[in-house]
Amino acid sequence: MNKIKILRIAVQIISFFLISASFFLLSFPLKFINARDFFLSSPSLVAFAALAAQYVILSFLIVLIFVILALVLGRVFCGWVCPYGTVMDCFAFIVKPFKKWRENAPSKMLMSKYVLLVFFLALAVLGFQIVWLFEPITVFNRFLSLSFYPFINASVDKTFQYTIMNYNFGEGIYQFLRVNIFDARQMSFAYSFLFFVFFIIPVLLVLYKRRFWCRYICPLGASLGILSVKPFVKLNLQKCKLHCGKCENMCRVNAIRRDGTYIPSECVMCMDCVTLQCRQIEELKLKSEDNDKNKGVTRKQFIFWGSGVLAALYMAGRKVYASGNSVSSPVIRPPGSISERKFKQACVRCGNCMKVCVTNGLQPVMTETGLDGIWTPQMDNYIGYCEYNCNACGHVCPTQAIEALSMEEKMKRRIGKAEIIKDLCIPWRDGISCLVCEEFCPIPDKAIKFVPEIINGQQVDVPIVDLYLCIGCGVCQNQCPVEGRNRGIMVRPL
Repeated sequence: MNKIKILRIAVQIISFFLISASFFLLSFPLKFINARDFFLSSPSLVAFAALAAQYVILSFLIVLIFVILALVLGRVFCGWVCPYGTVMDCFAFIVKPFKKWRENAPSKMLMSKYVLLVFFLALAVLGFQIVWLFEPITVFNRFLSLSFYPFINASVDKTFQYTIMNYNFGEGIYQFLRVNIFDARQMSFAYSFLFFVFFIIPVLLVLYKRRFWCRYICPLGASLGILSVKPFVKLNLQKCKLHCGKCENMCRVNAIRRDGTYIPSECVMCMDCVTLQCRQIEELKLKSEDNDKNKGVTRKQFIFWGSGVLAALYMAGRKVYASGNSVSSPVIRPPGSISERKFKQACVRCGNCMKVCVTNGLQPVMTETGLDGIWTPQMDNYIGYCEYNCNACGHVCPTQAIEALSMEEKMKRRIGKAEIIKDLCIPWRDGISCLVCEEFCPIPDKAIKFVPEIINGQQVDVPIVDLYLCIGCGVCQNQCPVEGRNRGIMVRPL
């Protein structure tokens, strides 16, 4: 095996484990400086979030690294670093003995991802940012954080509890894993199976075409492809005499033409073709030329496609922005969340905030806030609550949809308002003393007070909410002894 190919495989493996570890170990309390800004700051993801929300994200500086890398080396990120691409390559390697792929010359279908990119761009101008649904690193992280991690965390917990209780074995290992890797708390997220389905479908599409997602859909691949039309470093492929199609058939992204030359904007620099042993070649090595009719997208083509659509939608987009800031949220958002419309535009549904929530109270919504709010985080006080001494969610948000508040700022930030439901509250309804909500209120001066009232002919102290002090953390609702989704005290959105 060629040394370059060995190096590429090694980089893929190392990158996969480093990226996976950075997401996997992201938990409360934050134990290290997380790399989430780097690994979630792909050009497509950050650019579309910023365009939709109309603000500049600091991680644009990191995007510059991707841009320079693509201009110099082409789509090397897709072939060497992308964890989702690595998963697809591993799956292709596993099924290779049972599946034989046959490739034709590069088709016009390769242009589909650029058309999708223009479509996403047009929606972003209108204020609807949906690139998160297709962006590979976000899809990978969403599956890892909200589907795989809770499953493996619960499995490890149950396995060690069984061995410790029945065989008195593994307690030391269990404690080490709990402190350093897994969570002592039990975690679960709504729609976790759906996140798994969205992750596994592109992987299974490999059975039809290798790297199907990368070829025809991936917005990150399209973004890097536009930058890689004429990379500084090109492959020197040997021109084929007999056109046997061996190198063409082995290309995982359909980037090699019938004559042995290749399309730089489609090539992921996997180096498989470079290591191919082919005797039927000319001695002269020719650089890939761009005179083939199937040469992929050019920068001029992309600008031509995109400019007309963006110009037509610009005024409509401005109207959307103008009305956006006054929209309130129908759900309780994390502390530090920006205005509702911009929050839905900037949030990339990576799942970081939900994973680090110490009470598991942050959960994904479905259509409660509209179709443009799918999978954004909300505080579900039935499951958990906003911990008074925690500000982790803002510090792991890669797009500033949730501001990174200091602890002092977070303790004062209102996210909702508590309301006593007198028909359900035990003291108000039954005239029986209950102190739970007041005892659990974390505010030093207590946002829940008691006043005397005559209930059922007897004087009893009943709770009232001091809205001046209440920050809407939801611990009172979560701990209320009244059973069911509706409690004696409920926290409403602001």
